[in-house]
Amino acid sequence: MGILRSAGVVFAICLGTAFIMPESAAAHGGVKLEQDECVFKIGPNTMHFVGYQRAGEEQEFCEDVAQTGPTVIGLTAVSPDLRDMAIGVRVIKDVGQAKEQADIGAATVFYRAPKVYQNGSMTFEHDFKEPGRYVGIVTVSDDLGNSWVSRFPFTVGLYSLMGMIEYILYGVAFVALCGFLWFMLSQRAKKDQATQAPLSAREA
Repeated sequence: MGILRSAGVVFAICLGTAFIMPESAAAHGGVKLEQDECVFKIGPNTMHFVGYQRAGEEQEFCEDVAQTGPTVIGLTAVSPDLRDMAIGVRVIKDVGQAKEQADIGAATVFYRAPKVYQNGSMTFEHDFKEPGRYVGIVTVSDDLGNSWVSRFPFTVGLYSLMGMIEYILYGVAFVALCGFLWFMLSQRAKKDQATQAPLSAREA
């Protein structure tokens, strides 16, 4: 009975852990503006980057895009100087530097010409129809002829290596936890049985 009771306890703990761990893994890599995980530099200035997808439950991101489909991306100026600058954006397929320089138009999937946004925010939507690797290129320029460019690579509809490693580590930790709990509880059950055996012999 002790072993069966131990198995029930281990199963209950592991079942509860299984529900918690995927949620923690899914939350990792999400939008965390308070930790500045979605901030990128463009020249001497700083911008926030955030996006979300309309398909199903809206889920925000600032790194890789989970799946293909309509995707909304927002750029918000952190530095006040950017409110007086023209902001433009281009999204291209990651075809390599040589092909990109030879014909950036052929690699472009979205383009919005530079424009001044008095509120410091630009929002655009693009329907990513193909999974793959992409590069976002943001440009800013002032009325004195100065300009800066920032590039940020990202993937759409691909499982990143770090994401796979993360889930593998969660799985290993889950199995190790269940094994440790089973060992400790089974040892305790054996001790209880060993203690009860002499008492039963005396009563007999």
